[in-house]
Amino acid sequence: MPYFNYHSNIKKKIKENKDFQAFIVDNYNGISPCLLIKIDTKYYPIREHRWQEYFDIANMNNVIIQDKRT
Repeated sequence: MPYFNYHSNIKKKIKENKDFQAFIVDNYNGISPCLLIKIDTKYYPIREHRWQEYFDIANMNNVIIQDKRT
């Protein structure tokens, strides 16, 4: 079975398509809270302990992370 690195694949997609969106939501498929990265029409959930690296990527790409928690 081939190795699949979830986060490196997301970062590669972000690099290829700098037009991405990011949202913080209360819950997404049992991940609570959750950072959602939207690239094209797909959503990639990120657990809280990995948020900072995506915050850094968003800052470098001038992407504002929207907080949609209630």
